Amino acid sequence: MEKKQDEGKRLTVCESCGGSLERKNPYLYQCSSCGRKYYISADRTHKVSVRLSAGKIILICVAVAILVTGVSVAGYQFYTGRMVALASRFCVVFRDFLMEAYQKPVAEISKEDLDRIKYLRIQENKGYQFTYGYEDYYAYDNPDKYERTLSTIAIKGKREDFSPTNVQYFTGLTRVELYTGAWENYVLPKENQLRSIYCMDGLSRYGTPEFFNRINPDTLEEVVILKAENLEDFSFMENLKGVKRLVIESVSLKSGEIFKGCDRLEELYLPYVTMEEDEAVQIIGEILSGPSLKRFYIEGKAAWYVPDDQWAEWEETYRGRIDLERK
Repeated sequence: MEKKQDEGKRLTVCESCGGSLERKNPYLYQCSSCGRKYYISADRTHKVSVRLSAGKIILICVAVAILVTGVSVAGYQFYTGRMVALASRFCVVFRDFLMEAYQKPVAEISKEDLDRIKYLRIQENKGYQFTYGYEDYYAYDNPDKYERTLSTIAIKGKREDFSPTNVQYFTGLTRVELYTGAWENYVLPKENQLRSIYCMDGLSRYGTPEFFNRINPDTLEEVVILKAENLEDFSFMENLKGVKRLVIESVSLKSGEIFKGCDRLEELYLPYVTMEEDEAVQIIGEILSGPSLKRFYIEGKAAWYVPDDQWAEWEETYRGRIDLERK
């Protein structure tokens, strides 16, 4: 009994606020300042109670509910904001293509999903047709066998529903083929492993074409530009000095200077190229002087501006080094 009284005397200061304790009964003390209650158990150890009044319980419940609601609303707003931001990256046509390809909402399509696409062909035909594949084109020796690995999705959409800048999100591409015209308006990924680029239409309406600014010079080997009859600005060739195979269709050449510095160029194809008749020999002669050229092909009227004896002389000069063909 005396020991119990001694322990009760020692319990005189509130551990929470330092206020003085008032003894309510032999087993209960309460702080006169903060109201915290202390109970003394039968084994004389101090236990702190969390007993609260009904009013306090209601207030705490309301506070917790408000906190949970606030966190939920903030979390939902963050989530929906993020989903909207992800979804808004894509135009209507690309969005519909991706949702059909991956069978899930476009906001849930991740960078990893996009990186899986190695091959992408876009064609304009009563809307837009996407042909895509997850296999690397360059891992196959047989193009026909590779074609069987591809899938095609047709999307109905107007031109205003299509944005060529959306190609920039496909960072895993090794080959891209763009047959929708105005290739200079497309945007390539900042970091890419592209080895081959096919594009159509050489018209530059906005000045210097910037499409090739993002090519990877360490990987790009082949470039094909079709229907380039309106192409006037060749400044983009500065970015293509390292390609090995180049095709430019229907282009109008005024000199062979645009190929100067293409020291790794092994194959050059010029179907339906145009040039002044009296300049054809000089232009083609400049092209054939390339240090790495192994195959030269020219097709169309300009090919026959070169006299047969001159062509025969070139065949003799470059025999064993350059395979010459005109059609």
